[in-house]
Amino acid sequence: MCGIAGIVDFNNQPSEATLNRMTEALRHRGPDAEGACRFEKCALGHRRLSIIDLTDAANQPMFSDDGRQAIVFNGEIYNFKELRDLLASRGHRFKTQSDTEVLLRLYIEKKDELLPYLNGMFSFAIWDDREQRLFLARDRMGKKPLYYAIQGKRLSFSSELGSLVQDAAIPKSIYHQALSEYFLYDFIPAPHTIFSGVNKLEAGCMAVFDRSGMRISRYWVPPIPESGLDYDSCRNSLLNVLHDSTDKRMVADVPLGAFLSGGIDSTLIASLMTKDTTSEVRTFSISFPGTTHDEAKWSRIAARYIGSQHTEHRVDFDIENVFTKLVSHFGEPFGDSSAIPTWSLCEETRKDVTVALSGDGGDELFGGYERYIARRLQNIYDCLPRGLRERFIEPLVTRTKASTDYYGFSVTKKLKLFIDASDRIRRNPSALTPQTFSIDDVRALTGLTYDPGLDPAMANAGKWAALDPVSRMMFTDIQTYLADDILTKVDRMSMAHALEVRSPFLDHRIVEFACRLPLRFKIRGTTTKRILRDVAQGMVPAEIIGRSKQGFQTPIGKWFKTSLKKWCEHRLFDYDHGFMEKRLVEKIWKDHQEARSDNASKIWLIIFFNEWVEQFA
Repeated sequence: MCGIAGIVDFNNQPSEATLNRMTEALRHRGPDAEGACRFEKCALGHRRLSIIDLTDAANQPMFSDDGRQAIVFNGEIYNFKELRDLLASRGHRFKTQSDTEVLLRLYIEKKDELLPYLNGMFSFAIWDDREQRLFLARDRMGKKPLYYAIQGKRLSFSSELGSLVQDAAIPKSIYHQALSEYFLYDFIPAPHTIFSGVNKLEAGCMAVFDRSGMRISRYWVPPIPESGLDYDSCRNSLLNVLHDSTDKRMVADVPLGAFLSGGIDSTLIASLMTKDTTSEVRTFSISFPGTTHDEAKWSRIAARYIGSQHTEHRVDFDIENVFTKLVSHFGEPFGDSSAIPTWSLCEETRKDVTVALSGDGGDELFGGYERYIARRLQNIYDCLPRGLRERFIEPLVTRTKASTDYYGFSVTKKLKLFIDASDRIRRNPSALTPQTFSIDDVRALTGLTYDPGLDPAMANAGKWAALDPVSRMMFTDIQTYLADDILTKVDRMSMAHALEVRSPFLDHRIVEFACRLPLRFKIRGTTTKRILRDVAQGMVPAEIIGRSKQGFQTPIGKWFKTSLKKWCEHRLFDYDHGFMEKRLVEKIWKDHQEARSDNASKIWLIIFFNEWVEQFA
């Protein structure tokens, strides 16, 4: 796992000083080694976190035999040994044991057609000095990030936005459409970023930059559900490929473990790990006792059942000190407050291992969120007379006092979310991604003009309009919420501590398998993740298989009324950047304090943006 950066300039030789600043800003992603190279029109930089082949020979940038091609690579290629054997049979001779060399030689062999051969998480750049072209690519699911900016005949790229803007040629002008999307979704969907003229390469895409400009193409899309599949056969096939996916992700030359929250997904992965090794598997969790958000009980049950060497860290969240670091590592506004416990989990896990497996992706692929069930119920709710909904049901729910408990344990909070989502989707069937602020609220708060026609989340939902309502929501989540929220959060928080996180569920074979399954294999009645629960039988405790989904959250809503009240008031009101209507901010705060609404997520979005302006704008 690493950080990459580079500059291609067809008018001038790229600045060594600029590249050094960009690469240095990625030090946390790769503390083990650094490297750079310069051609006449291209300069590449790299920071290395050594995982496979720890020798200096595997450092980057790495060159072809003739020195005319060079690669910088962030990620892991899990099938690199099979690819190495294939290339060796075609006459390639290897100097290292690294997957980076395999990737470079595969490019030499296959050129732009190499990507379907790869099983892994990656973003990489290959400069071909002979052809004067830069080849960029990002993995199918978006595990590894890649930012870029173009000014005429010049392109710069990096693993993180905070690194990219070390290039003084990039204007830091806030993109108002992206800012609106941030307040809607808690994140900025790709290809947008907070800055005009800076983009993310989307998941499943490749790009070529040469003298004629930038050409982006999509090399992978999720397949659609198929009919006529046999459930028992699919269940057995899923177990086999999941076992192989987990096994492939246990290859490392450094200490390895697993996150264990006590949910189905993480427990199943950790259980499969115990079957693939004779050594004791190390698992890690964090706890924050005394709140409805704490899952420590379940992680202990899971660890005892699978027999892992479990480490539970009790965390007293020092948000006042961590907060500015969170903002710095994201580089742009990112409002998912579960970054807080993710930071702590990664920090504590890194003290013992360098690689951790996780259960990320299970909910989006196999229907684990309760909002998928709610989407079905919304169709029934919409059949009720409009007068009954608007005059009686919705006012009653709206007037009910709001709890700061985890929403899974609060009927009131569930009803409020249900009403909001029903109204949103009724107005716009493509508004499937959960929203914190409504479109009207964003306009009132910021005074900015939001254009749904420019919104990538809406565009992704539009691609799946032919599917049933629940599947459409799930496929939109795979291409938007999973890539731009969940995986972004995990990448930034893990890399902040030089920890590599691997996700067996996001093996493209499992993703494609899950996408082809009919909805009834995933959701039956009110049972979510049907096929995954059946696969987990005998490997996961029955009480965990039967429990409902619980998100990885902290009780910030409660803290904003107690221990963090003064701190939060300062971060809400002692800023004067002119982007928000202060009277509305005051109302949001007051409504939260007086329990008219649980506005914790809205408040977090605002204070995160305020701090981001201080650091970056």
